Amino acid sequence: MRAAVLMGVRKVELRDVPKPEIKTPDGVLLRTAVAGLCGSDLHYFIADVVGGERVRYPAIAGHECTAVVEAVGPAVKNVKPDDRVAIEPSISCGTCDQCLAGRFNTCRNIRFLGHPGELDGCLAEYVVMPERNCLRLPARLTLTEGILAEPLSIALHALRIAGPVGSAIAVLGNGPIGLCVVLGAMREDAGKIFATDKSDARAAAARKAGAHWSGNPDKEDVVRSILAQQPLGLETVFECSGDPAAIDQAVELVKPGGQIIQVGIPLDERVLLNFRKLRRKEIAIKNVRRQNRCYEKALDLVADREVDIAWLGTHAFKPEDAQLAFTVAADRLDGVLKASIVF
Repeated sequence: MRAAVLMGVRKVELRDVPKPEIKTPDGVLLRTAVAGLCGSDLHYFIADVVGGERVRYPAIAGHECTAVVEAVGPAVKNVKPDDRVAIEPSISCGTCDQCLAGRFNTCRNIRFLGHPGELDGCLAEYVVMPERNCLRLPARLTLTEGILAEPLSIALHALRIAGPVGSAIAVLGNGPIGLCVVLGAMREDAGKIFATDKSDARAAAARKAGAHWSGNPDKEDVVRSILAQQPLGLETVFECSGDPAAIDQAVELVKPGGQIIQVGIPLDERVLLNFRKLRRKEIAIKNVRRQNRCYEKALDLVADREVDIAWLGTHAFKPEDAQLAFTVAADRLDGVLKASIVF
């Protein structure tokens, strides 16, 4: 089968690799339809060390996926050949202390689709996943909407972790996940939403998603601009870029007693924080790890047209153009929001 294989920093090749086989009774062989490029996939493309973890090349990345069932193991009951599904990318064990506590996203034995060294990803013609990871795709959803519901699920998890967010929030970083935070916050009537991104196209997209104000930190002092409108600061800031400068901005924007919801993943393992201001303002930092059983809810919200995410899918590429797809997405060219590879 064909797969888009990361061979090193900024190098992707379309290669023939062995087709996976069903090896467990609950296994499902899936024929990939659409695979999205997530920020974590782009991290593996632009750097060989991400968050202190070295990327093992060659690697097949990708975890945002819709697919068609090709074959099923003997114990599979809920899906059948030709069913359309979205893939829940986290395989949790179900038996460790974290799973028993309902924290499947921090499972001690987690394996994640497309995480180098754990599982080959969905940037390939076929992938095998357990039945429990195959979510039937509502008929009224397109295959592209199915992959876009995955970043929405992360936004829903972040909003759940945040709890009540107050009357004004900021979303720093307006990639697909940040935009989904804006969309999710709008659905929850979060009040004024301030958004920032170094891409003018993404700042404009935040306004389309419902942000009250958006700005580019490379072109203006966004902290000053936001605080001019909210002099007392914000109760909640969602940091969705992983950029240390944006984390510093979040500390400046949050009012005393407020919270920072850290969604973005810094490339570096360690990031310097201004603990004097964090302590004096008694700011809480809550980290977000992927999502925890929010994907089905995201699919339902999109299927019921409560959240419109279709417009986030701006670019689609053929497998043979995988190098171009990664380059466009990583370098934010041509107004890209979400790039995908269509198999």
